[in-house]
Amino acid sequence: MAASARSRRVILALVAAAVVFGLVAGGYFFFYLPYVKAQESQAQATRFLMDTSVDISAFGRDAETYVKQAFGEMERLEEVLSRHIVHSEVAKINSSAGEWVSVSEPTIEVISLGLEIGELTKGAFDITVGVLVSLWGFGTGDYKVPSSEEIAEALATIDYRKVEVDKAGKRVRIPEGSVLDLGGIAKGYIVDQARSYLVKHRMQRAIVNAGGDISVIGARPDGTPWRVGVQNPNDPSQISWVIPLQNNSVVTSGDYQRFFIQDGARWHHILDPRTGYPARELKSVTIVAQSAARADALSTAVFVLGWEKGKELVEKLPGVEGILVGSDNQVWISSGLAESAVTL
Repeated sequence: MAASARSRRVILALVAAAVVFGLVAGGYFFFYLPYVKAQESQAQATRFLMDTSVDISAFGRDAETYVKQAFGEMERLEEVLSRHIVHSEVAKINSSAGEWVSVSEPTIEVISLGLEIGELTKGAFDITVGVLVSLWGFGTGDYKVPSSEEIAEALATIDYRKVEVDKAGKRVRIPEGSVLDLGGIAKGYIVDQARSYLVKHRMQRAIVNAGGDISVIGARPDGTPWRVGVQNPNDPSQISWVIPLQNNSVVTSGDYQRFFIQDGARWHHILDPRTGYPARELKSVTIVAQSAARADALSTAVFVLGWEKGKELVEKLPGVEGILVGSDNQVWISSGLAESAVTL
C-alpha cells in the first residue's frame, strides 16, 4: 500500500528573455510580470500551512509587511478550523458532540456555507464526513479499504441536516457520533480571508495560492488577467488548459492528488458521502468562482455528483464556471469559460 505525495510543491522558474516567472502549485501554472509600478513594492513568501505549501505574492505599498501579516491571519484561522488541531474550535465541537459549543464568527461562516452547499447538492457535499474520512485513513495516513460493514457504520454518522447552528448565540451542535471535517471548504475560506486582508491594506495586485486553492486581486501589472494553467489529470506534469483569472478564485479537485494503492487498485480521497466510497465518474473538476471557499466546496461536490449532474449544477449557478474531465477522458468546459479558456 503506497500513498501519493500529500503536499503539492511551489516552484519558481525563469522563463525566456522577458524575465517572466512561472509559479507551479497544486495543478496550476501562473504567469506574471515581476516589474512594479511607481510607489509599489513587491513581496513574495512561501510557508507550509494546512498540510500544503502556501505562496503569497503581493504588489503595493509595504507589501512585505502585509504579506507577513496575511500569513499570520491564515495561521490563526487554521488553529480555529482544523479538526486535527486538538485545541481548535472544530475539535471542540467534535469532542463535545451532542452539546452546544460556543464558537467564533469564522467557524459559523464556514459551517453555514458548508451546510448551504450540502443543501444545494442534496448531500453530495457533507461536512459531517469525519468518521468516513478517518476510516479510509485520509488525514491520518493509515490507509485501507474498509469493509462494507465499516462503511455502513460510518454512513450512519453522516447527515449535514442534523448540524445545528445558532448564529445569534454563536453556537454549534452536532449529533453524538458525528464528526465535522471542514477539509473540503476551510482551506478556500482561509485563502479568501488572506485575500480580503490584502485588499483591506490596499494591495493593488496579489496572488494567494494554498496548494491549488487560488485567489487573486486585480490583474497583472500590464493590465491583462492572470493566466492560470490547469494540470492534465492523466499526466500532472503537463498543462492542458490555460484560463484567465482576475479578482476571482479557482480550485481543482482531482483523483490524482491524494490516493493509495491496495491490491493493485487505486483509491483516491474524494469520497461520496452517500455511498462511502471514492466517486468514480470524473477525474478532475476545476471551478472558477468569486470565493475560494465556494469554489473549494463546489469542486468536491461536482466531482461527487458526476458528469451529468455536475455539468448541470455548474451551468445553473451564477458566477460559477468549470472544466470537467470524465473517467473516459471526455472534457467539458462551461459556457462562460469556453471562449476564454485555451486548450493546449
